[in-house]
Amino acid sequence: MFNNIKWLVFIVLFVATESRAESLPKNNPGGPAISYSQSHEILESARPNDATISMYEDRKSNFIKRQKRRGNVYAIQPIGNKVDFVINTNPISLTLEKELASGYILSYIFYEKGIIKYDGKAVNGRFTSDISDKTVFFTQSTGKSIISYLVGHAICDGYIGSLDEPVKWPMMSKTLYNQQPLRNLLNMQAGDRHIVNDRSSHVMGSKVHHRATGLDAIARSLENTRSGPNQVFYNNFLTDVIANYLAYKVGDDFEELLKKVFQDKIKIENEVAFELRERVSQEGDFYRVKPHDRVSYSFYMTRLDFLRVAEAMMKDYQNKTCVGEYLKQSQLQASNWPKYRPYSDNSSLWIDSYAKKYGSQFYFDFHGMSNRNIMATQGLNGQNMMIDLDNSRIVITNSSATAWSQKVFILDVIESGMIPK
Repeated sequence: MFNNIKWLVFIVLFVATESRAESLPKNNPGGPAISYSQSHEILESARPNDATISMYEDRKSNFIKRQKRRGNVYAIQPIGNKVDFVINTNPISLTLEKELASGYILSYIFYEKGIIKYDGKAVNGRFTSDISDKTVFFTQSTGKSIISYLVGHAICDGYIGSLDEPVKWPMMSKTLYNQQPLRNLLNMQAGDRHIVNDRSSHVMGSKVHHRATGLDAIARSLENTRSGPNQVFYNNFLTDVIANYLAYKVGDDFEELLKKVFQDKIKIENEVAFELRERVSQEGDFYRVKPHDRVSYSFYMTRLDFLRVAEAMMKDYQNKTCVGEYLKQSQLQASNWPKYRPYSDNSSLWIDSYAKKYGSQFYFDFHGMSNRNIMATQGLNGQNMMIDLDNSRIVITNSSATAWSQKVFILDVIESGMIPK
């Protein structure tokens, strides 16, 4: 009996220790680069060593250069009005130092009340190119939240009536999205589970990624579709639909809206760009072929501009601006998030494991912090923003792999205001 109890205690302690682990082991540390795929993006299941991370960082940089040469990128340029952050000397954190020296996190920023209290980058010399303030990161699905933020500005500037405005868009007039309230699309409740493969991002049996096809061609393939049950169905295609509907509603002023938000409000330091969808398959009445009319949620930006975006969102919410009220309404009308699983295996690898609510492309209502106003974004392999709207705390991460505890490095820091020891 005593031995059984002893083993039970050991197992409990072992599991607790394992769940607290900051990073998962790498595949062949110190070994040669491993190509998990021919893509420029590391698979979420990968546990890359430094040589592999370096190879994929180079692939990412080359991909962006190719996209620019092909005219598949729309860029918003800085205008020299950026505001520098006050940056404190980093406090001692053996956990963060270890992660930045040998782990998966490439950039880590902890901001509180206008001050960067921890400013961490992967140790110089680890990769072919050192991580710097000029390194460009994909936003991944954090870009979904940025599109939503732009929707808030379009509502406040009168281009869109409200979250409840029905979608009236000639391109999608014969599809399941027609006449649905915009909030259904923003909340991922458009009833499109039957027409989108969420794993491959293919639409209606297509063999290519949805972004590689003209949106008008996809609209034609969706003619006479009807929406299904409006449970939350998270998918990538829907946010590109929202992004292009936004561009349609704003019309010729869309470029000015982008400048107003990124240049005048956020005051970006470096170029912010987004990947353009493929050109339409044929010209017609539905689509005006202009660079900013092929919008996607796939943004490219630098680490401190990630923080500037998050800070602008926070200040809008706190100052109760019109856009802040949009964010508040997004929070109040958020739906139950189906992937809430704070106690499941590997839950700590994703922020959304701890979110009870999802609204307007943001996560809300976090486990253990339900009485606090907190919103977060989550991008593939750890391109994340978490914003404590009550205490003016922000954590920004950019990383190479989904293989580290987002609870330890993000949620616990937001909850306590203390970085890991």
